[in-house]
Amino acid sequence: MWVIAKHESLQLLKSVKSILVLLFLLGCAYAGVSVTELLKSSFEMRQENDLSVSKNEAMIYSIGLSFVIFIFGPLFAFILTHDVMNRDIEQRTMRFLITKIERKKIVLGKVMGHLIFWFTIITISYLLIFILSGYFSFLAFFQSASFISVFVGMALVLSLIISRPIFSSFISILMGIAIPILSLWTMFSDKWTLSILKYASPYKYLEEDNMLFLVNFAFTAVYIVLAIYLFRKRDV
Repeated sequence: MWVIAKHESLQLLKSVKSILVLLFLLGCAYAGVSVTELLKSSFEMRQENDLSVSKNEAMIYSIGLSFVIFIFGPLFAFILTHDVMNRDIEQRTMRFLITKIERKKIVLGKVMGHLIFWFTIITISYLLIFILSGYFSFLAFFQSASFISVFVGMALVLSLIISRPIFSSFISILMGIAIPILSLWTMFSDKWTLSILKYASPYKYLEEDNMLFLVNFAFTAVYIVLAIYLFRKRDV
């Protein structure tokens, strides 16, 4: 399982798409800090030496990167993870894996590899903010990590439902664009039917600066369990 996780994370870190995603996030982190410094200078914002102000300051510096992750994160996660299972199934390499490793461990190894990759680049992005500003928002970091993990889990399930990577690639792009739009629509809609649906959205649990983001990790666990169930039933 750990060998699979290491292999998946290293493969992602070496891919061109992943490098472009990392550079994009780093660019947004740098731009966010620059804009915040500019606004602070323009409005002559002053800081007092107390914990509450420091916390708010850290959140302000992180807001640009967090916004980009919340808008583009689903698309990036789907693009990088949509073929995590069906690629090996189509190439017949999965038959070799299941003779050596339990199916549950294959799923866990692959999803762990992708989560390690995402936690790595999110950490690098927030560390850049810390280097530039001197502030590190642990709340914003864990909110972003929990948010991305949900879509990694969804993409994992998608890769088992759709057999061909070429089809899962197309559908993942559509989902990556549609889900943020639909989720934000349900959150701001006055219709009670749509208001109920917002509780199934990871965006709902990022509205407040509290520990509700942990619900997103629970969503991720549900998707992983579902993926294990589907893979056990799958003929490879």
